[in-house]
Amino acid sequence: MCSFLTQTTSNEPRSDAAPISEIRSWASQLASENREPTWFAYYYIWPSAIRQLLYQLEHMKGGLIALVGFQGVGKTSALHAIHGMKIIQESTEYRKKYKSEKPSNLYSTTRFKWRREPALYETLLNGTHEDSTTYLVAYRAILILALRSLSTPIPEEILDNPDIMNISWAERRLGKNTAKQARTKALVEMLNQKKTILIDTPDYSRTDKRMIAKDLDEIYWLWNLLAHMPADNKIHFNPNIVIAVQKEMFGDHYFFDKMTKIELEPLKPEQMVEAYMKRFKKPDPFTEDALLTLARMSRGIFRRYLRYIMSTLDQWEYSPKPHGPINVEIVNKAVTPDRLAQDMEYELQELLPRQSDLRLQAVRLLMHLSESGSKKQIELAEELNMQPYAVSRLLEKLELHRYVTRKRVATDKVVSIHETPG
Repeated sequence: MCSFLTQTTSNEPRSDAAPISEIRSWASQLASENREPTWFAYYYIWPSAIRQLLYQLEHMKGGLIALVGFQGVGKTSALHAIHGMKIIQESTEYRKKYKSEKPSNLYSTTRFKWRREPALYETLLNGTHEDSTTYLVAYRAILILALRSLSTPIPEEILDNPDIMNISWAERRLGKNTAKQARTKALVEMLNQKKTILIDTPDYSRTDKRMIAKDLDEIYWLWNLLAHMPADNKIHFNPNIVIAVQKEMFGDHYFFDKMTKIELEPLKPEQMVEAYMKRFKKPDPFTEDALLTLARMSRGIFRRYLRYIMSTLDQWEYSPKPHGPINVEIVNKAVTPDRLAQDMEYELQELLPRQSDLRLQAVRLLMHLSESGSKKQIELAEELNMQPYAVSRLLEKLELHRYVTRKRVATDKVVSIHETPG
């Protein structure tokens, strides 16, 4: 039980509790991209792995870090939180240094979702990338130099104010190949003005690794260029690069051998409850035990925790009134064993993609452990009516991917649900 929570004792939520609409709004923001810009300052829980990453960034130059974690564990949220924290720090320092209320528009950290080359340049050119302004300044300067090298006449008003230059006009005069080289040069120039580059790779299919191989080839090429760019520690740096990668995909590409690996573990149940408490101060309309039960059901996946909160609110609001706070009984009605099994089976599809019967056995085993607690391996086989060798093989795979932990006690192996270290 979480000591920092206050147990609700009345039959109704306290009058100072957060409005249900506010809780629903918070819980509906499943992706960090959809949350308010400063969300991390209010309820992000900084895992030890991310604190370690921040420490390394402070003491590295030109470093390469892989932030590795299973799908849904919170890699994107971590990158958003790091980026947001850096912006706040630099804005505060800028205001103090220059005695200005206006924030700086040049930050030493950039974050973006990795896209293939055409899509990446499209976002930079159309203003939807957060560093479009910096990129366009560099790109227009490079275009002017390229046009001059071809002795192309440039109107005086463009030379006086490059911002008014029509980029399409300039690219047509340079030709496709020269324009492409200019785009690349501008990208490298922009990124070399950063101290930290945070790259969020998309979710990949484990059955087809060609997509991640192609993306990693392109990121490797970019890193190689930046690593050989001159640095003056004033305007140009050799930036650190952090790449968020699915753990399921890590290890089958030569580029991974060049990276420092930091693994992001699923959140502990107490940490997920803490995130709710940081946001709303009180557990209402939930009881403390109800929130903790929802967190345990979510198995460290924060977006699943939010989904389960929404489902429980639906169950509670549409039940006959009057009713008291949301307790464990209401949680169990809202998030049924069938729902848990479906979510768990979906989660295991990456681990056992072509073995549906084995997935079902794994779901049965994990749910049994969740309900009954630690068990001897031989007891699990008996209670699940499975052959001991089959249970042993399945546990070996689940242990490798940190679903369970096995400890030898005398002559027996005791199996437990894996607990994330604090």
